[in-house]
Order: sequence, then C-alpha cells, then structure tokens
Amino acid sequence: MELIALPAFSDNYIWMLHDGARALVVDPGDAAVVGQALDARKLELAAILVTHHHADHTGGVHALREATGAKVYGPARERIPEPFVPLQNGD
Repeated sequence: MELIALPAFSDNYIWMLHDGARALVVDPGDAAVVGQALDARKLELAAILVTHHHADHTGGVHALREATGAKVYGPARERIPEPFVPLQNGD
C-alpha cells in the first residue's frame, strides 16, 4: 500500500491510499486533483472517505462518485453529500 498526499487549494491535502490497482481517497475537496492522480497512476477509485462536511473536504465527492461509481463513507452525524454510507463509532 502507498499513501500519497495530493496538494489541493493553497493549504490543504487530499490523501490517497492505493495498492497499485485500486485507491481510496480521504476528503476530496477537488475532484480534478484526484482524477489527475488516478489517471497518472492508472488506478480505479474504489472508495471515498469524508471526515466532515466542510466544502474543502466534500467539494469533489459528487463528481468523483459520478465518474467512478465509488462508494462514499462518512460520519452519520455530518452533512455528507448523499448517498453515502453513514458510519458510527467502531465502524
């Protein structure tokens, strides 16, 4: 597994974890940054994890879900773009 920090905006990162074939991204505020990284590495986006509802963490969720079919996971008590799999403590 490889963990990559993808620079986003002027002061943020989107984290991508991959095994050489499939990837998971955390807090994809910018879909273009993620799309470029996936294309460059020839990876399939399998999942999106969102930690909270701020736009710099959720801004790219819809576009990435539409483009890849990746499932979205996030805290049940946050306003994560629907549809998503709500997670609670211990999940």
